[in-house]
Amino acid sequence: MKCMLIGGFSESGKTTLIRKLVEHLGKQGQKVAVIADEIGETGINGDTISEGEVETREITSDCVYCPLKINMEYTLRNLIASYNPDTIIIEPTGITPPGQIKRNIENMGIPGITFAPIVNLVDASRLSQKTGELQNFMINQIGEAEILGINKVELINNREELLEICLFLRKLNPRARMIHFSAQQGGENLDKLIELLEKTSRREVTLSRENSIQISGVSAYSS
Repeated sequence: MKCMLIGGFSESGKTTLIRKLVEHLGKQGQKVAVIADEIGETGINGDTISEGEVETREITSDCVYCPLKINMEYTLRNLIASYNPDTIIIEPTGITPPGQIKRNIENMGIPGITFAPIVNLVDASRLSQKTGELQNFMINQIGEAEILGINKVELINNREELLEICLFLRKLNPRARMIHFSAQQGGENLDKLIELLEKTSRREVTLSRENSIQISGVSAYSS
């Protein structure tokens, strides 16, 4: 069973990306479960179903959404027992470090769980205006990501602005793979991100500083 952690700041586009992931995995015949803190921003609607010991909402015939109302271990164990998903997508709140959630799950001793690379999304249009004003928890989330997803690139003005964002993020995290895309509009780079999330472990996505900027597509970006 694969566990995907999709972190990011408020309004960075996590919900839209999760919807695209659910659609993609569903087409592959996978059963998917989405877990989000009840004070998070997922906003995924569906009919409540009473299977198992945790409240779940059916999004599609192959996907359920589970609000995190008790604790992660209780929710995970009961969700696995009642629904047995192929993939679990976890959306933390904006201030919760995804890396800490991963470490907590690893310590639970639940057999058969593997992890996709940790993703942290940033809103390109908002980050470009406040690169010098990030709070410590934001810096920490960027620093522990294995993939930095620069979302909403359709809202920034030009290639140079995108390059500045990439260089700023690279200073905060010299190891992560960076990829820019529009979750709303889709496209080749979003497909690349989904492909990366189907991999396992840091080694498969880590690139050198130079290559990660080049492969992120900045050199090919045009306004």
